[in-house]
Amino acid sequence: MKRYLFILSAIFLTACGGYIAPSMQAATVEPLSFTDVAQDVGLDFQHGAFRWGVSGDPVAMMGGGLCWLDYDNDGWLDLYVVNSYATAEAGQLQNEAGLPTNALFRNNSGQFEDVSAASEANLAVRGNGCVAADFDQDGYTDIYVTTSRVNLLLQNQGDGTFAEIAAKAGVDAYGWQTAANVGDVNQDGLPDLFVAGYVNLNRPFETPDMGFPNTHEGLPDLLYLNQGVDAAGVPTFVEVSETVGLEAEALEYGLGAALTDIDADGDLDIFVANDTNPNRLYRNDAADTDLGFTLTEIGADANIADTNSGMGVSVGDFDNNLQPDLFITNMGAQLHSLYQNTASDSFADAATSVGIPDLGVGWTGWGTTWADFDNDTDLDLIVINGGIPVTDIVSDKMQAQFYENQTAQGEIGQFIEASDAVGLVALGPVLGRGSAVADYDNDGDLDVAIASIAGELVLLRNESAGNNWLQVAGDVESAGAVVTATLSDGTQLQREMYVGSSYLASEDPRCHLGLGTAETVAELQITLPDGRSQTVQNVAANQVISISWNPVSESN
Repeated sequence: MKRYLFILSAIFLTACGGYIAPSMQAATVEPLSFTDVAQDVGLDFQHGAFRWGVSGDPVAMMGGGLCWLDYDNDGWLDLYVVNSYATAEAGQLQNEAGLPTNALFRNNSGQFEDVSAASEANLAVRGNGCVAADFDQDGYTDIYVTTSRVNLLLQNQGDGTFAEIAAKAGVDAYGWQTAANVGDVNQDGLPDLFVAGYVNLNRPFETPDMGFPNTHEGLPDLLYLNQGVDAAGVPTFVEVSETVGLEAEALEYGLGAALTDIDADGDLDIFVANDTNPNRLYRNDAADTDLGFTLTEIGADANIADTNSGMGVSVGDFDNNLQPDLFITNMGAQLHSLYQNTASDSFADAATSVGIPDLGVGWTGWGTTWADFDNDTDLDLIVINGGIPVTDIVSDKMQAQFYENQTAQGEIGQFIEASDAVGLVALGPVLGRGSAVADYDNDGDLDVAIASIAGELVLLRNESAGNNWLQVAGDVESAGAVVTATLSDGTQLQREMYVGSSYLASEDPRCHLGLGTAETVAELQITLPDGRSQTVQNVAANQVISISWNPVSESN
């Protein structure tokens, strides 16, 4: 047995979505606006697809993700961006400047330096998603990248460089994978890896009765359990998806996913957003097996198994009932899916009851995040849009959308569409795909990085002022940890931690809480999924507080 000592230090490798208790801290809503500063701060990057014209290349059309991580442990979040290209243009690209490569930008106090080549993270791949986590538990964040062929694991060497070790680690899956998420699924203290499988391009159907992706067989979702590091310091994994019951009936088309303790029973469950197949919710159940757990699919029973074009996923408690709700972006005439958690693992369709009756209709959504952008204590929602299939890189662009939560203003669980008010209309349309939220400039409010097809990066700097905040950084053992802040008037704010979210992305590894007008958190409690918790008293607002869980010998 071990017990754990709570101390100040270290850095989280997770991101958070939120809960807000029914008693609300009075908040002053300050004007919120976003400005694209990507070029001003040195984020010079262009997605490599369709340089000379659009082709019917589905991999290139699906876009790439991006990851916020502090790879050099200097307290400033760096940005890793996944690139891609169309196979029809590969020869011309190689002849002119070489194949497009992934990029790593080092954050120097809010300005970015391209360190892609120096860090050896500049891979030339037809990439999809990425997730940032410390797989080998050496204190440095690694990067896992999904592609259309072979997935990659970039091990952080601690000297500013990365080494590709996917084959050595046993996570070099072949085929078109998409979302990647990290969490301690089997509760052994090591970060495990979930990877969503999409389309098997080598196995087309002879007579498909639906359009893409139903023209091809699906690829299996994968669950890799971390076995610890070998003698060479390489983290090693074993793949157990079939053993534990993932996709037991059929292979489906996974695009988005989340690891979250959806039923609050102390272990991580798996939600998968499938494209044109039913969404799946795998409940993590204890089992008398060698692995000690099994996954029970309860999507239909939980009322979340719609067959829309599920793409991006975000988890957060928008309605203050202290249970995580699900938001999934969809396509075109479909409503986005907004599932309100009513009883731990039972959901109600709330897409038409939040004050926006046409939530997403006419738009094709990808990246999405619940976050308190105005620091007023409730979770707002941003959705990044872009047309699919891509037929024209200009006309297929779409405006990003922003939904402002009115809970802090007394209208519990209600939203207003505020895209124009916050500057997204002025930004103009983008052919958006992946997005990731983070406080890149360490000023206490949340910014948004956006990747697009054939376009440049967008970095939306949050220009809001006023309202207080708190960020929690530190090393927890897995996604699913919950941070609870109790304010002086009894108001409780909760945030659950995630590693991998939005669409093909990994977001701010620090937990962010908007505090409204509160200047102090009377009590800050951090609870791990297995029930262990620690508490800090009287924490001042407007700072980053660091925590660490260190094992110490248990005394008799």
